[in-house]
Amino acid sequence: MPEHSTHSSTDLPEGCGYNFIFKHQWKTNTNALPLTAVTEIIKIVDGREFGWHFIPHDNMNYHDEDWYKNQTLVLTFSNKIDLIITKLIVTIT
Repeated sequence: MPEHSTHSSTDLPEGCGYNFIFKHQWKTNTNALPLTAVTEIIKIVDGREFGWHFIPHDNMNYHDEDWYKNQTLVLTFSNKIDLIITKLIVTIT
C-alpha cells in the first residue's frame, strides 16, 4: 500500500503564517491573501520566515456582512530578498 504524505504544498513552515510579523513588510492594495499566493511564497522563502496580517480601515465594522473589505493585507518577511522576489513574482489581487 503506498504511503500518503500528510503535507501539502500549502502547509506552512514553523514560525510562518497569519499574525507572524517580521521586519520587511509589503503593505498591499488588497484585503485578502489568495491560497495560490501562499503556495508561491512558500517556494520562494524556502524555509525562512514570513507572515501576514491585516490593518483595519477606520470604517471597519465587524458586524457588517462584508467587513473583510475594509482592511489591508500586509505581507512580512524575515529576509529582505524574499520580500523583493515576492513583490516581483507573486500576484496579490
